[in-house]
Amino acid sequence: MTPPTDNLTLDDLCQDATRLLQKNGLLDAQKDGRVTDAPDPRTVRYYQGLNLVDRPRILDREARYGWKQVLQVLAIKALQHIGLPLAQIQNRLIGRSEAELEAVLRGVTERPQPRHPAVKSVTWKEIVIEPGLRLMVEEGWSFATDPDATVARLRAVLAALSASNGGTAHEAR
Repeated sequence: MTPPTDNLTLDDLCQDATRLLQKNGLLDAQKDGRVTDAPDPRTVRYYQGLNLVDRPRILDREARYGWKQVLQVLAIKALQHIGLPLAQIQNRLIGRSEAELEAVLRGVTERPQPRHPAVKSVTWKEIVIEPGLRLMVEEGWSFATDPDATVARLRAVLAALSASNGGTAHEAR
């Protein structure tokens, strides 16, 4: 990344950070409604209060920010992107150098995205055997093994149900 000028206003810092978050695919990544997607001045001041973002230098009675503060904001947002709470982010970021902050950012942005397996839609058939007893069968089901073995397993299930009901159900035939 190319560092911007070290003479940024708070608004400039927020704009640069937002642009870089968008460039790295992290802008719309927040899943928690309490976490802002893009940093705003109030958020940056909050991070300063937590010692996550260094205090600005004062030039002609105006606060000025530099590249390190931009990296600090980017690293915070990158770690929020992967779901870390601020307490853990504090532990990871306090006292980090620019190179370390860039490494944190790379670690998140270069992370392979998880592949979600295709969701298979399953349709079930419900077969009422008698009142209170239903059998659920996946559509397209067929005997994977010997049908007699499946019948034996069904008899065992019925026997177990009978035993759990105090023997009130008819014995499996």
